[in-house]
Amino acid sequence: MMNKTNWLAVIVAAAAGMGLGFLWYGVLFLDQWADGNGITMSDDETQMFKNGTEVAMSNTPMIVNTIGLIAFSLLLNWLINKTDHTTAGKGATLGGIIGIFAAINVFLSNLFAQNPLSLSLVDASYIIAILAVMGAILGGWRKT
Repeated sequence: MMNKTNWLAVIVAAAAGMGLGFLWYGVLFLDQWADGNGITMSDDETQMFKNGTEVAMSNTPMIVNTIGLIAFSLLLNWLINKTDHTTAGKGATLGGIIGIFAAINVFLSNLFAQNPLSLSLVDASYIIAILAVMGAILGGWRKT
């Protein structure tokens, strides 16, 4: 696997995932995501509340997210190499298919947690989109 790994593509795919996450959860669906999780912010955005109780604001989720996105990139790169899905379109398709299976888990987890359907739709569509984008980058940008 290591000799077929384009490390720059792995990093760019992870960074693209972070960028898409910022757009998804910070711009496009922020209100639906926050409402679905019971999260509100103070007017000056210095305090965060979950179901009315103040919670600490931390960088830990972003650090773990970065590590997870690199792991997703490496796994997807390995699968792309194993399945010979070495074009942007084939990589996006493979990533999207994996994303659909992950989205099913999101729906089931949120169903058992009694979370609103809107939260499931935001989270599930994100995992499909992110894996498709990462797959397109990794499938299309091959090591030369």
